[in-house]
Amino acid sequence: MRYLLPLLFLIASLSHAASITPEEQKIQTEFNKAYNNTDKDARKTALAALDGAKHPSSWALLDRVAKNDPDPDVRLAAFTSLAKEPAHDSSVARMLVQDFSAIKFNDTEIKISYAKAMAGSEFKTDVAAAIGDHLTKMRYPDIPKYFPGGATGNAVKNPQAGMDKAKKDRGEFEEILAAFNAVANSEIKSATKETPATIRKWMDANMSKLALTDRELTDKYRKEEAEAAKAAKAAK
Repeated sequence: MRYLLPLLFLIASLSHAASITPEEQKIQTEFNKAYNNTDKDARKTALAALDGAKHPSSWALLDRVAKNDPDPDVRLAAFTSLAKEPAHDSSVARMLVQDFSAIKFNDTEIKISYAKAMAGSEFKTDVAAAIGDHLTKMRYPDIPKYFPGGATGNAVKNPQAGMDKAKKDRGEFEEILAAFNAVANSEIKSATKETPATIRKWMDANMSKLALTDRELTDKYRKEEAEAAKAAKAAK
């Protein structure tokens, strides 16, 4: 029961937020049964039951797994699934950003994985802001000929280590920049030392455009939902 109880509590607390179909309630029950397993692969496989879920409580289940599962692969799988859910507003994007922001700044490999996963979100503003803000705080290093470290400094004895570290840092920066562009589609495609500042300028100039697109998308979905509700009422 270590995995199941928090999820059942979450369903109970959120199910009143909007109507949920009996079919999706059944899916949540099936998910809980499959997820309540000490085997990480079984828990990861269970996530597929929630693919395409439409109710906020189903999204919250995925978010809870992304935050709390003891295995990092399962957490990432839940996060990736959450990013692809068919949200009709930015609520899921805000969940993604909260999880992304909770990762420690220097856990760069994890940050890269989560930044790439967020490209699945249809709503872009919050996601682009989170990845872009992270980029502005990173550094794109020079490739040194050597790192001075004093008479006994390890970097002097092994200058290749310093060069390799700088190349690794550059590669990580470039991967997060690519993840940013998968969401924001900026014209900043290559990285230099000036890129963090350039990203900030781009965000200052362009985030309002992304926000407008998200608002238009939200309005479109609201109109579709209203028309569907009207048609359903007329059919009774």
